[in-house]
Amino acid sequence: MQYYPHPFSVDESREWIKRWLAHEEEHGFSLWAIEDRETMEFLGNCGPVVQIVDGEQHVELGWSVTPRRVRQGIASEAAAVWRDQCLGPMGLDHVISLIRPENAPSRGVAERIGMAPWKETTFGSQGWRHIVYRVDAHTTAFSVSAQVS
Repeated sequence: MQYYPHPFSVDESREWIKRWLAHEEEHGFSLWAIEDRETMEFLGNCGPVVQIVDGEQHVELGWSVTPRRVRQGIASEAAAVWRDQCLGPMGLDHVISLIRPENAPSRGVAERIGMAPWKETTFGSQGWRHIVYRVDAHTTAFSVSAQVS
C-alpha cells in the first residue's frame, strides 16, 4: 500500500473487494488473487481493469504483491500472463499501467513485460502524477507462458 493514498482499513478492504467483484460482473475481467501454487498462500493480486485516463477508456493491467514476497518475480510472472491474455484471447489492441514515478518496482515490472512509457497524467482521487506505460498487440510478440485460472 506504499503507493496508495493510505493503507486500507478492514472496511475499506471489503469495499475494494466488492468493487472489483462488481467490475468482474460488468466487464468479465478484473483483479484476481495471486496464490502460491504449493501452499495456497495469498501473494497479492493482478489483472485488467477499465480505467478512464484523460477522458478515454483504457484497460489497465494492475498488480500488487504482499511486502513479504516482493522482489521474487511474482508480479512479473502474473502480469506477463495477464498481458498475454489481454492481447491474445481477450482481443485487446493494447493495455496500459498507471504507475507513480517513484514506484521503481512497478516500473521495472512494466518494463520486464514489454511495456514502455507512453505519456504522463494526473490520476486518482489524490491527483497524483502517473506515468502511463503501454504495450500494443501489434508491436509485441507474446505467448501465454502460464494458465490463468
